[in-house]
Amino acid sequence: MIVSFISLKGGVGKTTLTNNLAAYLKKEYNYKVLIIDTNGTYSSNLIFLNNEKLFGNKIYEGIKVLPYFHLKIIDNLDFNISDLNYLKRYYDVIIFDVLPNINYILSIEKISDINFLVINPDFYSLYVNKKLYDLLDKNKVKIVLNKYDKSIEIDFIEDVYNKEVYVVIPVIKDFIKYQFQYQPIAFYNEKSKALKYIDELAYCITGNKRRRSIFDILFR
Repeated sequence: MIVSFISLKGGVGKTTLTNNLAAYLKKEYNYKVLIIDTNGTYSSNLIFLNNEKLFGNKIYEGIKVLPYFHLKIIDNLDFNISDLNYLKRYYDVIIFDVLPNINYILSIEKISDINFLVINPDFYSLYVNKKLYDLLDKNKVKIVLNKYDKSIEIDFIEDVYNKEVYVVIPVIKDFIKYQFQYQPIAFYNEKSKALKYIDELAYCITGNKRRRSIFDILFR
């Protein structure tokens, strides 16, 4: 399966969600997960490379093996679909962390099974991502409202997109902490409430919920 995290606005939390979802799938399901980060030399994931140089002209070359997931950082989309299919035979899930660039997004969106459109509760994020949403295959889009602070009503956001928000993620200290220590939450704090929201994302992939609410238990 190929999953992508997309947004036309930077800083919405794509990389944090990408990395923590990948690590959660590894920890809870023992999935083999590859993150393909298209942010190139601007990627915050460069911290995992320990000053190693990026290498490999093929998308399956130069993959960094980490305890939480495998990581490939690229700075262009010059790869063959056949090479990507080669990786699909090995990995259970490939997750693209996509640069906020319309050409990148539209290219990756076409080959993804699920596109998590990550937005924040501010009007600029809503505006630019609504323009993007209008260009996407709506059947493959899951709207992720991240860093939600109740400044804008969820009903208003759903009216703008004419689509239900798939998951609402509030501001959580463990997500903020992750941006400084880069150790996935599932590997250091299994009781974190942040994992409830990561589990919601994982449900699209696994069809299972590990962290069910009382409502889920009683009514589903």
